[in-house]
Amino acid sequence: MLFPLMLSGKSIMSEQKQLRAVQWYGKDLYKADLRGADLREADLQEADLSHADLREADLSKADLSGANLYHADLRGARLVDATLRECDLFHCQLDEADLTRACLIKANLNAASARNACFDKADFYETSFYNADMRDARIRGADFFHADLFHARLDNADCTGSDFTDCYLTNADMAGVVLEQADLSGATMPDGKVCGPGSIGECREKGEDMPGFPPLGMLPMG
Repeated sequence: MLFPLMLSGKSIMSEQKQLRAVQWYGKDLYKADLRGADLREADLQEADLSHADLREADLSKADLSGANLYHADLRGARLVDATLRECDLFHCQLDEADLTRACLIKANLNAASARNACFDKADFYETSFYNADMRDARIRGADFFHADLFHARLDNADCTGSDFTDCYLTNADMAGVVLEQADLSGATMPDGKVCGPGSIGECREKGEDMPGFPPLGMLPMG
């Protein structure tokens, strides 16, 4: 099947099937029209995909490490097992996208929109989500270790079993968020409260008795 492909303002014809595992390392793809493209296992490291149209594209197992996706449109895209390490996703649209098991270590998702997206088992180590909109997203078993979710919107998101250890949730909107079995140890909550160790499913301030442990002052002496 042939479809028009816009690369840096130029229109060419390309067979959709030939884009799988394409080698576009460092490619200038500014405003590229890649809607619905099959980009599975593609090498897009350091590529400029700013303002690109990637709606409903399949980027499963693609490597986008260090890529520029500023203001890119990825609504409904499939990024299962994709690598987006240190990727710039500022103001990116990810509504209803599937990023199951995606690696977003140290990525920039500031002001990104990811409503109803799926981030199950995604890796968000030291990722920035300032002002990101993740309302109604499914984020089960994800790793938010040391992530910054300042002012992020997580209303009604399902974060069952996710690890929020030492992450920052200051001023985040968390109305209706599901935190069942989520680890909040060391996390800074929207009200500024810092959760103590063993905060599973709910935040318990440091010094507060944890379930399964004897009260403070009642510990056996050696």
